[in-house]
Amino acid sequence: MEFKKIMENVLFISETLEGKKEVKNPSTERIKEKAYNLYWKYNCECGVVTAFYEEANLSINFKKVRALSEELPYRWSSICGAVTGAFYVLAASLPEELLEKAVKEIINYHNRTPLPQFKGRGGVHIPKAPAGSILCRDSIINWCKATKINPRSRERTERCARITADIAGKTAELLKKYAVAAVK
Repeated sequence: MEFKKIMENVLFISETLEGKKEVKNPSTERIKEKAYNLYWKYNCECGVVTAFYEEANLSINFKKVRALSEELPYRWSSICGAVTGAFYVLAASLPEELLEKAVKEIINYHNRTPLPQFKGRGGVHIPKAPAGSILCRDSIINWCKATKINPRSRERTERCARITADIAGKTAELLKKYAVAAVK
């Protein structure tokens, strides 16, 4: 999906939500842990959104996200759900003038940072590699090629759970960063 279309969706979400609510300053570690656990119960997008809903007083819950997704100008198609979850959180929390920068930072973090960084549970070592794409399938394939891990393995599933935590954590960092910028 072109960046222009991503931003049209993000701005649509921002404009659709009535009165953005300032999220309380969340503990990045608690957000990560909650997103990781919610991945296993539900999915990556739900993990990110619900972590912020429960821990940071986000104004929308996952049910509202699902309803909004039906109204978007463009379908997210096959973008990583953790990333789309971050888009919803950012759109619900930041002023419009800061959204493009924050969205670019999330995309760059996901694509260029060797992930996962979150440790997860069980003491299983999961190798790190940049995803190279925000498309779910491409991200998985790129990581699997780089790490020589089977895409249908338990390690790959654990990788996605940990990336959900990483994206949630980065989103928390961006909210803190841009909350300071919005005050200036």
